[in-house]
Amino acid sequence: MSKISKSTIDVRYAETDQMGVVHHSVYAQYFEVARLDWLNQFNIHYHKMEEEGIMLPVYDLNIKFHRAVKFGETITVKTSLAEMPDIKIKFNYRIFNSKNLLTTSGSTTLVFVNATTRKPMRCPTYISDAIKNNE
Repeated sequence: MSKISKSTIDVRYAETDQMGVVHHSVYAQYFEVARLDWLNQFNIHYHKMEEEGIMLPVYDLNIKFHRAVKFGETITVKTSLAEMPDIKIKFNYRIFNSKNLLTTSGSTTLVFVNATTRKPMRCPTYISDAIKNNE
């Protein structure tokens, strides 16, 4: 549906378990790095949203592991938007190793929340416009 961003990440030793495989908990961080890169390509910056009283907590996180990622590898996270945002915004992720083999796929759904009221809100117009105008 939308532009795909590509984020390159070097797997660090601290991200792995005793077997040298990336621990499952680290993938949420990889998704976050990739999500911020995706937003930045539209000149949408998370810190600016927070300054404007907009929060984006994670509502749903799904991960499917296809093959192991190990310490020392460089991965590429390809991120895309699943659909135009409304109250929620959903991203899809595919992680590839240096041999371009799919290692992981997943998605996150985040909810636009007013920082003052802590209640869900519609996607700000400037965000949906930036996405529509740059596809």
